[in-house]
Amino acid sequence: MSSVRKVSGITRRRFLLTLAALGLSTHSALFAQSAGRQSAATRQLEALRAGGLVIYFRHPPTTWNGVDQIGWPRERQRLLSAEGQAQARTVGVAFQRHQLRVDEVLASPFARCRDMAEIAFGRVEERRELLGLLSQDAGTQQRIAYSLELLRRPVEGNKLRVIVGHSSNIRASAGVDVSEGSAVIVRPGDGAAGFEVVDILELGDWQALTGH
Repeated sequence: MSSVRKVSGITRRRFLLTLAALGLSTHSALFAQSAGRQSAATRQLEALRAGGLVIYFRHPPTTWNGVDQIGWPRERQRLLSAEGQAQARTVGVAFQRHQLRVDEVLASPFARCRDMAEIAFGRVEERRELLGLLSQDAGTQQRIAYSLELLRRPVEGNKLRVIVGHSSNIRASAGVDVSEGSAVIVRPGDGAAGFEVVDILELGDWQALTGH
């Protein structure tokens, strides 16, 4: 005879009610978490549809960590891992599903940045000025100035300017840190710096925009 059958009717009833309460609490917490994320995604989607924004992505996860050099052949560079490629596809699905209008797609010439742009958007314009600040010492200030120019320059109509680069560049130009695969949303023309950081979108936000 099972342990549940051995207990009295009252004890068994309390036991089952406790399980039900725990299940309800867990379900409520998960629902609240999902609703909160969906609410944030909806707010961000409205801003993205309105356009006039710059979206600076840090490349998704790679096969190894460390500093590589642009002069290295592709096979020696940090490449997108399977997880990183999947994240890039998720971003692409979100843009396609909601028909977000993309103007420029600019990327660092490192393979991990080019690949993310090509997977998500199907096109890319390579810019050497977007090289990571840690990867090459020469021209650091010029690269920071170029990032600032991209963040400040207005975006036509309801379109979006997409940049895929490195954390060091956006940290130096906008003063924000982002995890791999995350994006900084910037509105040009606002604020004392000539732009305003509107939000940071994590992977979960892009997943919410895909409906998954």
